Formats: sequence, C-alpha cells, structure tokens
Amino acid sequence: AISFAAQGLTSIWGALASLRWRLEDGALEILCEESRHLRLDHTFNQDMAAELARALLTLKVEDPRPEYQIADFVARRGLSLRADTLLVLTEFFAARNVSHDFAWKRLGVRVQQRGVDLKLQDLDRLVAAYRRAGRGNQRIFGMLTLFLRLREDQAKYGAA
Repeated sequence: AISFAAQGLTSIWGALASLRWRLEDGALEILCEESRHLRLDHTFNQDMAAELARALLTLKVEDPRPEYQIADFVARRGLSLRADTLLVLTEFFAARNVSHDFAWKRLGVRVQQRGVDLKLQDLDRLVAAYRRAGRGNQRIFGMLTLFLRLREDQAKYGAA
C-alpha cells in the first residue's frame, strides 16, 4: 500500500476533480481507503477538508471513508473555520445529508460568528444549504437574515 501525506492526498482529489476525471473502480477504492487516515494527520487543515469536499461533490464519489474525514474534521476543528471554508463544508454536509449532530452544531455556532464575512450571494447559498439540510434554527436563520440585510444595505447605500 502507498502512504500519502494529507497534502498529497487532497491534491490528488483536487486535481482529479478539476479534470473531472472518472476513476476506475480499483483506483477509486485505493484513494478512498488511503483517505481513511486523513483525520489522523495533524497537517490536515480546513483548506484540505474543503478541497476534499469539493472534489467528492464534483466527482460524484459517495463513499463514507473520505466523507467521514470531513465530518470528523468539522466536529473537532469546526469552531475555527473561515467563512469561505464554512460555506463549502456546509454545502457539502447538506448535499450529502451528513447526520453528524455535533459537527452540525459546530457549523451552526461558526455560522453565527463568521457568516458576516460572506458576500450577499454566498449568504444566500448558506441559507439554502441550511434549508435543504433542515438543520437551521431560529437563531441561525435570524443571524443569517441580519447578515443578508447588512449586505443588502451595503450594496444599496455603500459601506459605512
């Protein structure tokens, strides 16, 4: 078996996704199996998790091994996500019907803290992801509505 570091593995996933390269079953199996150990690699970060999530969606790979690495990362380090990776990971969770309650709670807390950093269309995407997943609550939707109104006002009247 070949052993890849987190950076190498996520780069492979990302390159395959950008090429929209459909892997043979054997190669896909090896890649998914290698991905099982990403959560154990201390260098696996939010950019790698987001790249892996994007690649899995683009390639339409539905395998619990790489998906779990993303959910586990969010559960452990979700409170330090930037707004851009928060959006990608929330959309991934919604698209794949991720049911990891603790990870969703981390996303919910972080959305209220960092959602304000997103652009208007990205906020719309975030609201849509929460609605699609059925994971939002009054507090989350209230904060997102506030951020949306703030961005709309900035678009209309300019930044303060």
